[in-house]
Amino acid sequence: MGTTGLSKPLLSQADAGHRFVAGCLTVAGRVLTTAAELELHGITNVTTVAACGERTKDGDCFAPLTTAVIDCKCQCAAGGYGDVCVPAPVPGGPPPPPSPSPPPPPPPIGECISDMVYPEVAQAVGSRLSWLCYRNVTFSGGGMILTVLIGGMTGDVANVTFDGCTWRDGAVLLLLGNAYAAVGSLNIVITGSTFSDALLRPEGVFPPRTNITISGTALR
Repeated sequence: MGTTGLSKPLLSQADAGHRFVAGCLTVAGRVLTTAAELELHGITNVTTVAACGERTKDGDCFAPLTTAVIDCKCQCAAGGYGDVCVPAPVPGGPPPPPSPSPPPPPPPIGECISDMVYPEVAQAVGSRLSWLCYRNVTFSGGGMILTVLIGGMTGDVANVTFDGCTWRDGAVLLLLGNAYAAVGSLNIVITGSTFSDALLRPEGVFPPRTNITISGTALR
């Protein structure tokens, strides 16, 4: 039968003043409690054998900067930091990722949101507007759902334009119709655009005098 333990000693070379604390180790189902048992399994040069269920200055704290262990807590001397009195503050971890950029506001009448990568958000647009225009905008990602609320639009003539836009990687353009929209007429134009692994989804009933034009657009 083979043996269970370490293939070579943890400390092959040890200075006279070294400290090596080990103990409460289970090897092959057996708890090692003495230096001799540790050595049989390749754990040599142990200076202190730690007991199970006990918190000690040598076994659980950075001993040079620990004055005592009280109620299972390391008590730090000057220059000791954290739960185990290490000689330098422990970083709190990486900073949180930045919040996603908010989507831009709808453009003024006659202008377009242009030449940008749209944030990956679920956004509804169109309420109380008569004009929406996006030009050369990229929409991407499974979380990108742009819903045009036809029922919320107003005006004698309402215009929705997507010119040269790219939809990809799960993005969705949802044209949400409403037969009772308070518009005189509605023009929706999608031109020179690309839908690649993306969805163009008209839904609902569109009001009278609605014109939807899709031209020069690739659906892949």
